[in-house]
Amino acid sequence: MSSDAMPERSALAAELALGLLEGADRASALRLVLSDPGFAAEVDGWRARLAPLYDGFADVAPPSGLMARIDQAIDAEAAADQVTTLMPAPRAQGGWKIATFAASAVAAMLALALVWPSPQSPGPAPQDKADVAVAQLTGPIDGLLLTARYDSSTSEMLVRVEGMPVTETEPELWIVPADGQPRRLGRLLRGGVTRIAIPEGHRKFIDPVSELILTMEPKVLPDPDKPSAPTVAQGRLQRI
Repeated sequence: MSSDAMPERSALAAELALGLLEGADRASALRLVLSDPGFAAEVDGWRARLAPLYDGFADVAPPSGLMARIDQAIDAEAAADQVTTLMPAPRAQGGWKIATFAASAVAAMLALALVWPSPQSPGPAPQDKADVAVAQLTGPIDGLLLTARYDSSTSEMLVRVEGMPVTETEPELWIVPADGQPRRLGRLLRGGVTRIAIPEGHRKFIDPVSELILTMEPKVLPDPDKPSAPTVAQGRLQRI
């Protein structure tokens, strides 16, 4: 769906439902949910539409200490998450949370009416109409949750990582289109938000038939063109 077809208010509600908002933006959206019943209803509508993404996962209780972390996030609304710009290199440098939407950290935030509006990037869009695609990645590593958002107007993907375990391997993000062949997108931070500039040749794969997958790789990839480790989190892209 193009940005022309989706009002800014609906996009904001969708981003809230996916848990993408942060800092002052999230706190501001929280206040909007509390003050505007219509907007709160729209957020609930997005929750219902996104719920099928989690049909394959069993219900579990939220992780311990979640409410304390949410309270800290609200208190520190002015603090900015660390953002790293990554350009996938020709040579690489260098468990899962099984949960339904209602059991995830996003659901807990929704229960507290946590929301945030998407920041608008300055400058002309490379296309007449900008597409936004989102995905959430989960799997069998307890507590691990990734949320991704791609904006065609900037050709960037923002990936938020929560609950990444400490390992000697590094998190690598891949996109798997309809042909089943993974393409590397880049290395992720272990927490917070990573900003990835999607190469031009990979942008055509941002499609609802494509999946994002996470593997935990050696610091130096044996082959930068394919994963060397099993998938530990995955999620299908969905346009909004």
